[in-house]
Amino acid sequence: MKAFWYDDKRKNLSGIRIRELRKQQHLTQKQLAIRAQLAGYDFITETAIIKLELGTRFIPDYEVRVFAELLSTTPEDLLQFPKNPAKKNL
Repeated sequence: MKAFWYDDKRKNLSGIRIRELRKQQHLTQKQLAIRAQLAGYDFITETAIIKLELGTRFIPDYEVRVFAELLSTTPEDLLQFPKNPAKKNL
């Protein structure tokens, strides 16, 4: 299996939206990780969130669903292309 990167820099697009929603809800990465762990998702750590948001970690489909639940949105929302994909953010 060969993995492909978006724009040769990011391993995911969901991280951009996860960061946006997390900040809109005034949550730190640590607080989101704690929220995940309290909901029983022990595999969602602060380090995993940091890497997802930076685009240095792939996100499995089941984690898209978990983040959608944690951030009160839909998986489809997290999978949207960024509205203003500025090159510096990718």
